Amino acid sequence: MTDIDTVKDFLRTPGKIDIADLINALEIMNLSLDGPDKSQRTQAILAAIPIPEFFALLGTYEDAVSSAACKVLNKLLQPMSYADISSSGLQEYLIIGLRHEFPEVRIVTLNQIEKCQYSEETIQDLVKSPLFPVMLESLGSDDIPTSTRILELFVKIITTSSYCLRAFFDSESIAILNILSKGDGTVKFRVFDLIARISLSSPEAFHLCESSGFLEAITSELKSDDLLIKLNAIETLSKIIQNQAGYSFFEKAGILQFLVDILSKDDDLDITLVLVKCDVLKFFGKLCEIKEIEFSEVEDKYKILRQVDAHLLSDNMDLKITSIHIIGVIGHKEQGLKLLFSSVSPNLLGDFMDLYHSSSGDVRLACLQTISCLFGVSERPTQEISDIAEQIYHQMGGT
Repeated sequence: MTDIDTVKDFLRTPGKIDIADLINALEIMNLSLDGPDKSQRTQAILAAIPIPEFFALLGTYEDAVSSAACKVLNKLLQPMSYADISSSGLQEYLIIGLRHEFPEVRIVTLNQIEKCQYSEETIQDLVKSPLFPVMLESLGSDDIPTSTRILELFVKIITTSSYCLRAFFDSESIAILNILSKGDGTVKFRVFDLIARISLSSPEAFHLCESSGFLEAITSELKSDDLLIKLNAIETLSKIIQNQAGYSFFEKAGILQFLVDILSKDDDLDITLVLVKCDVLKFFGKLCEIKEIEFSEVEDKYKILRQVDAHLLSDNMDLKITSIHIIGVIGHKEQGLKLLFSSVSPNLLGDFMDLYHSSSGDVRLACLQTISCLFGVSERPTQEISDIAEQIYHQMGGT
């Protein structure tokens, strides 16, 4: 009896074929699909056993059966495009597969779903299908590989297709996302991360993210008493503020002032506050790197460099080293370096150089890394930048 006959007979009359023989037949079938005549073998298998029948082997019997069947199924589906899968009426099996408890089944299913991303037509086909809301729900999966792959696929198709973008923010989708964002903290920030990444793709995307209420929901997490939630919120917000639209939202929502107020709190013995302050300092460092934002205007309004200087002098080592690194981040950009050497921050560079000369160990190393950043602003520096570099050299003790 051939491997095809064994599998076919088992599906027709399960009690007739031993499980061990079934597993052996599936393994032979799997190997045969790697041979030089795999196209002919695929056709022969599918002529005898339609793909839906293979799904009957998944999760019903021993794990070894499911595993072997998954390998075969993945190879049988490999030549098929998403359009082929959809036109063959297999989308309902993708729904079953995505919800399946067996990890290998979900992997095979995701391999097929991801094929949709290569054309606008198949993206729209997916969005219009019952599979789309199931994918949204699967963002809440406890299985990290599954939820991560779905999140990445959403980022690709939503930022590629305006049709998918609008569908993502329709009332049905928003209802699902709202449920997910009110549950487990990990799932909540998975949704927030997706929203943050989508918001950067276009002005329309940012508007939809804002009008959906999710950006406001992310900012509200800053006020949480839970340290991890607060740190996750700062990290997520730092992804949103990558352009002028993000900055304008932060201004309007009062987030920047809120973060400055956190830096102004005077209790460096509070480990929770220290961790949050370090993240806030890094946040403002990233702000300087955004080309669309004039950092000098941010400095004029919020006096960031004054806060960096204050924390440079902190007795807390984490705050001190973070502040040293932020000076390097800011000073690695021409506009930042000019600010550091302007009257805006008369004490900061002096305090930094004093620290450089008096420090040792990790602090000394951090200072050297920052000085390297200050020297590496431009391969073709202007005269002004060259003059600043010379001043840094002399302040280091050069002659």
